[in-house]
Amino acid sequence: MASGGLPAGPRSGWATLSSVQQDQLWRERLQAERQSQRRWAQNWSFLRDFDPLGNRKEPVQLPEHVPLFSDTVPNASSQVVGSRLDTALGRALTRMDLLFAEGTRKKKLDEELQPV
Repeated sequence: MASGGLPAGPRSGWATLSSVQQDQLWRERLQAERQSQRRWAQNWSFLRDFDPLGNRKEPVQLPEHVPLFSDTVPNASSQVVGSRLDTALGRALTRMDLLFAEGTRKKKLDEELQPV
């Protein structure tokens, strides 16, 4: 069986099931997962409140407000460095991006490799 308890591979028969049967199996698997989560919460959830030595853990206080933009690292989205390109870090990131992508760029073939 593959991870998640679902059969894998062409010999397992998973591929031969209809989409309705696959959907039913998936729903049963999700229900079993939810049931096991509830069972764990009833039997073992007390372990979340204690460390391995049995001492009670103090709950971690999360900050009230987390800024969306960083002051030290340029924000990046889809491999595009954000608005802080003129900083030393932005220039270093741009240079590294060019160096890493250099091997994957298209290159013109030598004359001997050109088609005739």
